[in-house]
Amino acid sequence: MKLSETKVELLAPAGKWSVLEAVIEAGANAVYLAGKRFNMRMHRSDFNFSDQQLALAVEYAHMRNTKIYVTVNNLLGDSETKRLSQYLNYLQEINVDAIIIQDLGVLYLMNQLKVNIPMHASTMMNVHSAEMAIELKRYGISRIITSRDITLSQVKEIGEKSGLEMEYFVHGDMCVAQSGQCYSSGIIFGKSSNRGECMKPCRWKYDIVETKSGQSIGNLPGGYLLAIKDLCMFQSVPELIQSKICSFKIEGRMRHESFLAPIVKLYRQAINEYLDSPFTFSTKVDEFESIYNDRVREFTTSMAFSHTTSSSFDYSGEREPLFLSRGAVEKILTTEDLRLNPFETYHEERKGEKLLAVKVSTLDAVKNSLFAGADWVYLSGEVSPVRGERWTTKTLEEATKIVHGAGKRIAWGTPRICMSRELSEVEWLCEKASKCGVDGVLVQNMGALTHARNCGLNMITDFSFNILNTCAVKLLEQSGVRRVTASIESSFNDLFSLARDSTLPLECIVHGSLPSMLLEHCLPAMLVTKSNAKGVCRFPCRYIDYALKDEKGEVRPIEVDQYCRNHIMFSSDLCVLPYLNSFIKTDVEVFRIEAQYYEDSFVGNVVKLYRNRLDLFKDNPDVFYPAPESEWEELVEKSPRSLSLCAYAQNVTKSRSTLEVMKTSI
Repeated sequence: MKLSETKVELLAPAGKWSVLEAVIEAGANAVYLAGKRFNMRMHRSDFNFSDQQLALAVEYAHMRNTKIYVTVNNLLGDSETKRLSQYLNYLQEINVDAIIIQDLGVLYLMNQLKVNIPMHASTMMNVHSAEMAIELKRYGISRIITSRDITLSQVKEIGEKSGLEMEYFVHGDMCVAQSGQCYSSGIIFGKSSNRGECMKPCRWKYDIVETKSGQSIGNLPGGYLLAIKDLCMFQSVPELIQSKICSFKIEGRMRHESFLAPIVKLYRQAINEYLDSPFTFSTKVDEFESIYNDRVREFTTSMAFSHTTSSSFDYSGEREPLFLSRGAVEKILTTEDLRLNPFETYHEERKGEKLLAVKVSTLDAVKNSLFAGADWVYLSGEVSPVRGERWTTKTLEEATKIVHGAGKRIAWGTPRICMSRELSEVEWLCEKASKCGVDGVLVQNMGALTHARNCGLNMITDFSFNILNTCAVKLLEQSGVRRVTASIESSFNDLFSLARDSTLPLECIVHGSLPSMLLEHCLPAMLVTKSNAKGVCRFPCRYIDYALKDEKGEVRPIEVDQYCRNHIMFSSDLCVLPYLNSFIKTDVEVFRIEAQYYEDSFVGNVVKLYRNRLDLFKDNPDVFYPAPESEWEELVEKSPRSLSLCAYAQNVTKSRSTLEVMKTSI
């Protein structure tokens, strides 16, 4: 890399015309902004640009040698993608320089319409490997806005291997969860973080407790245990440039010019000074003080240089600018609810046979699932070392033999996050799967998908792909996928229309423990032993089952996987058993039970209940079979947690106003 030939783009946000003018004047080479539709910052009517203003913004910026990138970065339902084509063509007509995309459906539409605008993969796509970047490159992505949970060295590796431009957040608000893998706000409030409406459960006050008793661990930093500090890479401009990052991105589309312009100006000055004379460059103390004194939260470099530690969090919560809520009680199902059906039941689709799939994490659970009537068994790609779970070559082969011996089908699963280490292990897994003759691989991300495809395996995509529209299904079909799983933020109505129009068989989850957040950080390690998952950890997770308890008393278990990632679960489990007849009358072909966090003995109980209901409907499809109260009470008694409908009773694509949610949650 020759510094004398290096050019770095400084990318600033703008939510209003006055901000656009200010950040360009301050030295931004490019500005990202949004129209009034299809983006993740639509909760303020006084922000964002009308169609006419977008055209004027492009003209204004181009006259000043500045680029305009438009965010089309919302996760969309089918009703929204049907209105998107005209907007995309309009953006091409006014000559925007790029669009920023999260939804695979938008990527598909761009190619179908042959819209000639460069496409940038949003950080919400969570690109964390070269394989993911290369797969997206096949569909025309020219730039990756990388995951915020990887180091600069990983960013450099992705750029070098993929040949794509790398964009990196350098300043502003941070999410504690893996991008695109936080479902807490969407399922609890119907306000999805994947649609820019997050109610920020990560900013709530929590206590870390023992899971079953709910008792506080004690002698721990109290308060805001997920409150990550704001990112500030101002003192690391040389390292950013050396990492071959082409664009330095500042967060803050809802900020005003008085806040953003000084930040843009200072980064502009630092970049220019380093490229002008890198040998003698040093950060000016006074420049940093001006940013520091005007900070919102405390600052961190997060995971840019190493795995994060407690220093990246502000447990006091003293500098939190706004609390949209203070905890939430998840709405649980009761015996009285059995007499009501919140879902439409008049649909008469029912194409094909309805199959029952079960995801498990032990060999005994495989056997119990088959005995209880499962048609498909998925071996979870994430297991719990705490419970002694482990898939070996022998147990993988034995599970496959047992399933096939029962005349059923099996898929091996991959982890949700697959960086370089995990991908080499996924490659091993796919090679073994191919030799064993498994019926499919349950893939969690684009990187894992490439390895499964290269081994000639049938691919089923999991809920981590966040599929809410049929255009996204069509793109995955082009990638060789055979079946897709609907997003766990899907409402029943979204599920119905998606299943009806999907070009691939659709699967949905009907029961089990669902993740609210996926963290790269290990909370027990940071809070209990003051270490981190990638350092010298004493593994406190091996001795106590930890959970987070919010101010409303809800206890959300922390599942620690083999990579020391934390899966923060909901306090209640999904259960649609009382309303299964409505789901059967959709075109969904596979119903899944997420049983990998259940005791082996309980797995069979749950599977049997769903098997019995499916068989009743198969024999008499026009008869309504309400779940007997005795059956329901037995399930409630044996279940480790209370039961709820999760997102099926919500509607993230037609959510309530933020004010209404605040009134019901504070």
